Amino acid sequence: MDTLQAETEAARETEKAILADVRARFEATENPRIRELVLGLIDHLHAFVRERKVTWSEWEYFMGFLARAAAVTKDGRNEFIALSDSIGISMQVLAASQPKPAGATIPTLIGPFFIDDAPVFPIGADISGGASGQPLYAYGRILDTRGEPVSDAILNVWQSDDRGLYDVQDNFDPEKMWGRGRIKCDPEGRYAFWSVMPTAYPAPMDAALGDLIRNTTGRYWRPAHLHFAVETKTADSLATHIFVRGSEHIDCDVAFGVRPALITDFTEHAPGVAPDGRDMNGPYRTLNYDFVMTRSGR
Repeated sequence: MDTLQAETEAARETEKAILADVRARFEATENPRIRELVLGLIDHLHAFVRERKVTWSEWEYFMGFLARAAAVTKDGRNEFIALSDSIGISMQVLAASQPKPAGATIPTLIGPFFIDDAPVFPIGADISGGASGQPLYAYGRILDTRGEPVSDAILNVWQSDDRGLYDVQDNFDPEKMWGRGRIKCDPEGRYAFWSVMPTAYPAPMDAALGDLIRNTTGRYWRPAHLHFAVETKTADSLATHIFVRGSEHIDCDVAFGVRPALITDFTEHAPGVAPDGRDMNGPYRTLNYDFVMTRSGR
């Protein structure tokens, strides 16, 4: 055996010994699910380092990359979610953990800009909070797969304005949120609200996500969409988007969140009487969409 071969064999034995030591320690984890997940992650990370021959300077860069993500993560912005979205992991988790039957609304990304204490509005209210954009009236029902109403549903909505900004990106004041709200549905599962049309927008490029995109795909846009999440105790949870048909970047979403079933028409109307009876002096849009929820065990 020559010197190089001997060194290679010694390195392999060292790698095996390191992994064995780490696994032995974490195999003592009491919670079986945590043990399963952590050991699987350790195996894959160690294999990645070995197979790609990661250098110490590359690993240091990666640690700094995570630190840059942590530095901008706060209430209303989660850079780690944005990173997970940008490499398709978020969608893989949803596909693996939330399979839906035919006819049920497909889940997609929660995104980095969700806030769980948005203000509550009655049905038909305007949640725009002065956001700029063409008026939009959205309405529909929240049903289960049998067509029965989800009577206790509360619909969370959040969105960008026509600049492509969310309230948390624009001198955010928790007392003056705009473009987001929680609508308490009626016993028949009906919801309705006024807001403004969303637009396509670039993902934030000022931190770790920007580093990743600039050095790889160069694709950093999201097509126009509204975010929705349904709160209920009588059906399975749902977080999803509704995308504007014909939006720019619909075929190259940075977050890989677009699915054909989630693309729909935001119908344009001339000035006149809106579905709720409001007189509209200018053009406006409507979205009519029914969310179909699953109920576990039914």
